[in-house]
Amino acid sequence: MKSENHANALLVELLIVIFFFMLGATILVQVFERSYHQGQKAQIGIYALSEAQNAADRLYQADDVEAELESMGFAKAGDEESWRLEKEGYVLEITCETIQKEAGILRQARVRALMGEEELLCLPCTRYLSGE
Repeated sequence: MKSENHANALLVELLIVIFFFMLGATILVQVFERSYHQGQKAQIGIYALSEAQNAADRLYQADDVEAELESMGFAKAGDEESWRLEKEGYVLEITCETIQKEAGILRQARVRALMGEEELLCLPCTRYLSGE
């Protein structure tokens, strides 16, 4: 009788130990999965920032903004002043505005990087062209 009680107690102890190991393994898998997804999101953010900076630099230097945007692969979106480029994992949107002033032309652009509905970054790009 006593040996049966010891065997049952040993089985219960083993089941408890196995349960805790499984629980710990489950928690670790979730932690590693979450960190993997955060790493992917950070990598996409780095690519989006690099691409947005390149686009803003090229827009600042461009004399013909529309031709420059088309050469970068952007397509018109919605209205005349919006451009869109879909990349793997993110979307770049550029909104351009030209303001005529007495002394010249003020060109403003806003480069946004979106991942789904979340805005990753927004870069302004402004260039003044004298009227001379």
